[in-house]
Amino acid sequence: MAVRSANHPGSPIYDQLVEEHGDVLVEVRELADRTRRQADRLLHWDTGSRSRGHFEEA
Repeated sequence: MAVRSANHPGSPIYDQLVEEHGDVLVEVRELADRTRRQADRLLHWDTGSRSRGHFEEA
């Protein structure tokens, strides 16, 4: 699996590590982005309902 990293083009050591283990940094960034989007959806799930007056204020 020959994968070139966009972050370190031409770095033979990094390229070898990516080839052996996958591009862990890219995978972590993608997972962090998915987690952030999911948390954002979960934390703001009822924003639309409140703006339409479906919830009464205490």
